Amino acid sequence: MNDHQWHLERHKSILKKHPELKQYFHAYPPSMYFLIAVIALQWIVAYFMIDLAFWQIGLMAFFFGQFITHAIASFIHEASHNRIYKSKKGTLFSLAVIECGTLSFAKSLEYVAKHNSSHHRYLNEYEKDYEWWDREKVRTLKSKPKWRFIESLIHLLPAGTLLTDFLAMKNCKTDKNRDITRKDPPTWFNWSLISLSSILYIVAWLMIGWEAALYLLWSVSLMVGNWGITFKGQSIAEHDVKKNGKTFSTYGWVNYLFFNTGYHDEHHTFPAVPWIHLPKVRKIAFEDFQNDSGKDYIGWWFQWFASGFNPANFNRYRPQAEETDEKVNPNSLFPN
Repeated sequence: MNDHQWHLERHKSILKKHPELKQYFHAYPPSMYFLIAVIALQWIVAYFMIDLAFWQIGLMAFFFGQFITHAIASFIHEASHNRIYKSKKGTLFSLAVIECGTLSFAKSLEYVAKHNSSHHRYLNEYEKDYEWWDREKVRTLKSKPKWRFIESLIHLLPAGTLLTDFLAMKNCKTDKNRDITRKDPPTWFNWSLISLSSILYIVAWLMIGWEAALYLLWSVSLMVGNWGITFKGQSIAEHDVKKNGKTFSTYGWVNYLFFNTGYHDEHHTFPAVPWIHLPKVRKIAFEDFQNDSGKDYIGWWFQWFASGFNPANFNRYRPQAEETDEKVNPNSLFPN
């Protein structure tokens, strides 16, 4: 039984005990109000970047912008499951609104294309779950700690992740044996979001100032790179194949900031439940949802940072078949 099937069987078992959970199987359109509020907050902060120095804008993006962007991005996950609006048109509209806050040049569509068809359907299967780090990339990064250090420094720069992604394409091999299933949104929509981001950056520059445009770009760049403290921390926390359990949740303060993204075990078991109701699922079936990740997102990220961003300390970094290839280092903060 693969991990996705494990969640399906668990879904049936829990639903048999608690049929009242079915009342939460629906889209949640009021999510749009929360989304618009966070987007407005990001643009308000961008407005106050006027006359700040370059380094001050960087600090604001690091300590505020990346976390606001993460909060906005949490709705990409909701949209990928049609949990904001049930219809296809509604989901496309949601993604367009999200782009107004992330200004990611349609990078959200890469996630949407693969999240259900690859990650959920083939959970923790290296060959088909895109969230596993590519084996060849891992081997390159593990063998080049100096490059990892340089990469992390570049990630501190505006759009630094674009540069390192380009260099990785030129210098890193990829595993040709993987078969990642994806379902892409229409091509016209992809170009529409790219155009929307471009227009909004121009608007920010002309209507507010170059400082605002820089802040918005820097915020999303930091979030998706090695310094995406809560964003990367969340990814590490969710699936640790070295522990018992298929999926892990993180309870506590992070869920107030990032719209219950921590309830990940509950989500994989009941993907039809929108973010607002996930705490209710755990409350009703409390005995079944005890897979706590043990740390908050910052704690997980910090251990990865302390290891020099070693991919061996990023839980989805290699196929389970390679587990025995690693030697245990008793002094590691994150033992293999």
